[in-house]
Amino acid sequence: MQPLEVLDDPFPAEEVRPEAADGGRSAVNFLVFGEAASSHQTLSIFHLAEGRRRIDILNFPQDSADITDIQDIPTTVQQVEDLTQARMEHVMLWDLEFLAELESAPISAEEVAKHPEAFDADAVWTTVLQEALDVQDPGQLTTLASTLTPYVAADSGLNTRRMTDLARSLRHISPENIGSCELPQDLTSAQQAGLVEYFASGTPRWCAELFE
Repeated sequence: MQPLEVLDDPFPAEEVRPEAADGGRSAVNFLVFGEAASSHQTLSIFHLAEGRRRIDILNFPQDSADITDIQDIPTTVQQVEDLTQARMEHVMLWDLEFLAELESAPISAEEVAKHPEAFDADAVWTTVLQEALDVQDPGQLTTLASTLTPYVAADSGLNTRRMTDLARSLRHISPENIGSCELPQDLTSAQQAGLVEYFASGTPRWCAELFE
């Protein structure tokens, strides 16, 4: 079953992609686009670390020199995979109007449409994670997820079975095991090498340590 709207062909050709990780509890990477006013505005990697006990969110700045056309999803996936040498197992596109549905809504749907360029990826996902972490009742969390589902599209591999598997992993992640960072506008060769090592070995523990 496909609980989310399906993105058509979001991945580049398989022969140019990094190999998939082996193992049932291997790391999983989501490439997440944020859309406002029918235009992609934000780009982030959600990295579910090996062992499935930690989430690190890597946010690209809007003027990233490493992404040439954020509107072209397959090309952006390929550029991110070339940059990190890590496979993006899933691609998600969020309509940023979902922010207006949050209990602590930071903005209205009308403001999203009027000022699409105002969004900062780190601020967006910090808001969402805080809202989700503040919900203690499983029923309320289910309601929140159902409310947000119409605002999300994803690759066809993110079906009900896959989402159930990932949800079982996520329930063990505590707030202190969620971090985020913003990538530099233009990565140096040393920073890129560090980023590749981070995805390959899980060192350092948090992406923010790469850019201190």
